[in-house]
Amino acid sequence: MSEVRNNQDEEKAKEEHDEAVNNAEDKEGLESSIENSNSDEETGKEEIAALMKKAEERDSFLDQLLRTRAEFENYQKRVRKENESTSQYAIQNLILDLFPELDNFGRALKLADSSKDFDKFVEGIKLIEGQLFKVLAKYGVKPIDTVGKAFDPNLHEAVMEEENNELPHHTIIDELQGGFLLKERVIRPSKVKVSKRTIEENDVEGTEDTEDLQNDND
Repeated sequence: MSEVRNNQDEEKAKEEHDEAVNNAEDKEGLESSIENSNSDEETGKEEIAALMKKAEERDSFLDQLLRTRAEFENYQKRVRKENESTSQYAIQNLILDLFPELDNFGRALKLADSSKDFDKFVEGIKLIEGQLFKVLAKYGVKPIDTVGKAFDPNLHEAVMEEENNELPHHTIIDELQGGFLLKERVIRPSKVKVSKRTIEENDVEGTEDTEDLQNDND
């Protein structure tokens, strides 16, 4: 009986030991699980905080972009309005400079009605014309040279031809309507009459040599 009791005590002690070990392992597992849970929670909080920060930065950049876009659109509107105003009144100074010459034309016409001195009238008109060209020159407008110059399709418009073997082909011999440059741009080409040769220059030189030879023989 004593031996049986001892075996039972040993088994009971072993069971209690195993139970204690299992309880300890369960406790450690629980503590580890809690620690892992806390760690995951901290990680989640950090990720959420990072995402919120990025969202705030995105909203800030978007707000800045919208502000910049609105400012640029306002700038475009302001510049467009200023350009429209400038273009509308760009010729104001030119007009003001032309008024005195218009006044002179009026005086000349009145003088023509009251006076029969045609020469003085013509002289006055020429004077006014000169003053007008000075006003135009002040704004970069100048007449295109024509008579005696070689025809240039970039500057001139040939509307007539006249046979002339004494001048190089397509030399301008008359101006029918004046042309003008604004700075370096043609704003109106000159309408001109140009020469047209009916014989080649070599033929003329040959004819002149023959005539000189005949004169020497004579």
